[in-house]
Amino acid sequence: MNITTQFSNFSYTPTVVPAPRPDSANVTDESLESSSAATTAIPAEGVKVSLSGASIQKSADDKKPQAKSNADIESSGLPDQTQKTLKMIREIKRQIEEKQQELQALMADQNMDPEIKKSKVGALVTEIATLSAGLATANNALVKQARENKISPDELQQAQQLAAK
Repeated sequence: MNITTQFSNFSYTPTVVPAPRPDSANVTDESLESSSAATTAIPAEGVKVSLSGASIQKSADDKKPQAKSNADIESSGLPDQTQKTLKMIREIKRQIEEKQQELQALMADQNMDPEIKKSKVGALVTEIATLSAGLATANNALVKQARENKISPDELQQAQQLAAK
């Protein structure tokens, strides 16, 4: 999974509490020794991450098993390699759909700086093109399995129907 999609709606606020520095011109060794325990703060470092409601829901959805959506593939009786290819096709299609929705939302955003918007649109279009190439490769793998007689013409038709879902 691409990490940019998983965390596309997060923000963070770094929190650092620096230790106070004594004014060296006005401090004697004796005053440093007596007050160092009381005035020296231990730096507290951390990052606060705030996720939007949509990001939290997406994260929860991503953690749900895909078994239900792939039950028809698993019960099809097709060879294991064909089943793996079909599952890959479905996952790639899901990712393409997700990226297309992100692109539509981005295009509808009228408040974003045009240069930033252009950059983000370009990145999403590139991701969609890459996923589409992966989908074509996975579909070609099904045809190759049929050509190499690893699956029958009937099994290929069944696989194509499952891939279309």
